[in-house]
Amino acid sequence: MISRPLKILIALALLAGAAGLVRGQQNKSGILDQKKELEEIQGEVKRGKLLLDSLKNEELSVQKQVSDLDQRITSNRKLIQRLNSELKQVRRDITEAENKLETREETHERTRRRYLGSLRHFYLASRQPVAFVSDRPNSELESMRQVIYLSALADYESGNVVEAADYLSASIDERDRLSGEKKKVTSLKKKKETATSLDASRKERQQQQLETLRRKKTMEADRIIMLEQAARDMGNIITRLEEERRERQATAPQAPVLEPSVFITLKGQLPSPCRGEIVVPYGASIDPVTRLRSFSPGITLQVKSGRPVSAVASGSVAYRGELRGYGNFVIINHDNEYYSTYAGLGETYVKTGQLVQTGTRLALAGGEGQVKFELRKGRETLDPVKWIRIDAF
Repeated sequence: MISRPLKILIALALLAGAAGLVRGQQNKSGILDQKKELEEIQGEVKRGKLLLDSLKNEELSVQKQVSDLDQRITSNRKLIQRLNSELKQVRRDITEAENKLETREETHERTRRRYLGSLRHFYLASRQPVAFVSDRPNSELESMRQVIYLSALADYESGNVVEAADYLSASIDERDRLSGEKKKVTSLKKKKETATSLDASRKERQQQQLETLRRKKTMEADRIIMLEQAARDMGNIITRLEEERRERQATAPQAPVLEPSVFITLKGQLPSPCRGEIVVPYGASIDPVTRLRSFSPGITLQVKSGRPVSAVASGSVAYRGELRGYGNFVIINHDNEYYSTYAGLGETYVKTGQLVQTGTRLALAGGEGQVKFELRKGRETLDPVKWIRIDAF
């Protein structure tokens, strides 16, 4: 992004100003460029504050979503707990109803057998022949009494059978009702468990998003602080350059003719500073979370930690230092007009002012394995991919 290497830009501005002194440039272009750079920084501060407000609003929105999901999960879990209690009670009622049904089935079967036995006795008694002349005068009367008794017994057992059948039917209806209630409670419980599981997954994702937003918010706040400090530093540089310009105008108003840079002839022929995959390209991009546009002044290569990082062309080490978010970095001056920057470094092997050749080992890739490489013509950013050989990556 444009804002991240601003401290490097400040170092480049100082180097450009120093080179201007050596070469005797006494015009206003450097100061105008510094003022333009200051305006860019101030604009970036304004955009950063808008982004920070956007992140804060999104954080509040996600927090509310997490809170709503948490309340819904708590409510569903209480309902599931109550449904579990109801389900246990329904299961106990079903067990009791099944036991009662089994007892009534046995009662109904015994009653039915007694009824059939009574009918059999009644049938046999009613079919028994009676002699016209009997040794016992009362035998016919006894037979009639027996038939009447057996008929009454059969009627009584028939009533018992009907009553037992009614009880049996009622028990079956009760069991079926309880089974239906169990099915309904089980289905509702399963739906609530599924909904709770989905809400828990959503809550986890929202919490992860919340953590991402908080990290972005913290980084953006730090970036704004860095930008504001850079703006103050840039203002100081502009003031100093104005004073130096006035001094140069008083002492040496005529500037010498500069020789053209040979670095321009290397366009498309430079080697890669380190073999790896380009994970952040040069130019404008849109943040997938905030949907805000940003600008990368160089490329970022994903490489193995500890892999050598080499100079892409000959020149002198203009600066070696450390920058938050960039780790160790090195700036190489090419013909006092072009600059190459290597950041995200671990151990470095060169010193400020040292002359280097193409392929000179400058450092090793840092622990994260992300090497940031930028090319500039003065303060103008260049697309490194257009300068590096196609087969260099």
